[in-house]
Amino acid sequence: MSETIRVLVVDDSSVVRGILQTFLESDPAIRVVGAARNGQEALTLAGQLHPNVITMDVRMPVMDGLTTTEHLMAYQPTPILVVSSTLNNPDVDVAFQMLAAGALDVIETPPLTSPDERAAYRTMLIRRVKLLAGMRVVTHLRGRRTGRVGTPAAGTPVPTLPPPATALAPRSLYSERTALPAPPLSPPAPTPPPPFPLIVIGASAGGPRIVQYILKQLPATLPAAVLLVQHIADGFTAGMADWLDGHTDLRVQVATDQLPLQTRTVLVAADGYDILVSPEWQVALRREGYQAGRPRPSVDVAMQSVAQVFGSHTIAVILSGMGNDGAQGMRDIHAQGGYTLAQNEATCPIFGMPRAAIELGVVDQVLPPEGIVAAILHRLPRLSRESTRVRP
Repeated sequence: MSETIRVLVVDDSSVVRGILQTFLESDPAIRVVGAARNGQEALTLAGQLHPNVITMDVRMPVMDGLTTTEHLMAYQPTPILVVSSTLNNPDVDVAFQMLAAGALDVIETPPLTSPDERAAYRTMLIRRVKLLAGMRVVTHLRGRRTGRVGTPAAGTPVPTLPPPATALAPRSLYSERTALPAPPLSPPAPTPPPPFPLIVIGASAGGPRIVQYILKQLPATLPAAVLLVQHIADGFTAGMADWLDGHTDLRVQVATDQLPLQTRTVLVAADGYDILVSPEWQVALRREGYQAGRPRPSVDVAMQSVAQVFGSHTIAVILSGMGNDGAQGMRDIHAQGGYTLAQNEATCPIFGMPRAAIELGVVDQVLPPEGIVAAILHRLPRLSRESTRVRP
């Protein structure tokens, strides 16, 4: 990748295209090399300009964002940032279908309101584009199987297909490594024993598609509760929960304060709240105690709480993401005898979060997503037998 990040902006609105270009080019490290009004134009320009990152609208004439994403990931894999409205539920669902097709992240369309909101959005947009520009992506065969686009656009190179084992997610060359804080004292052993095991999953950029894959493989009779902390742009959590709910036999919902944990149910951490687990096996949402620079919801906060209540009855999973959120929580769960799993580098869009946990020496197994599923299903029967009862 060249020193300057080359971006292709794709949106049917000339106003949105102009705003995105202005925001992006306010950073000297970024250059918008082209702008497209629809997916067909995007395919042609992508083949000619070879951008490092593409921002992709959802609803467009001629060819929509989903079809365009499928085609690009089949014939010219490129990091794609989905730009979607949070106010239109069908658009949000399609945005997550685009993530499943190979796009890496999703953000809201730029605000047209106050200068402060626009400044905050510009900062966030630049940070996301720089992050995605550090990722390598692989070919997704889905775009070739759908038949919605028969041949690549003129000038679009057809890359060599990777072996099937690598098709689930790309290898990462990027990880943000920051100093970890001094480890706090290990939490006390949980008492009383929980009524069922808990699977806690932490993920960030590049994670939604892997989360979907894992949840889809888990059975409807899962004898465990699931807690998911996924870093994603504010406003998209509810849409993500609905999208996941449609792709798994489990029930998926956004967590609310004092909602009981239940088997066969996935509770998703809500926008802007840390999520904890109480001794009564309920979730608690918390806003106070925020530390500057730490994401919210925090994987560490959730996992450290889980360690205290579920202890050795926990399966902890850390997936793709930048930074080190989750490393301390994995350490606490590991110290209590919980089972800790990390996604391997070869299948991580961003290996930062798994790497941080692995380097602490608190991960029992480092596996690709299919291996994580197998490890969970292998471990659960023993944990279920050790539980005092299983809540229906």
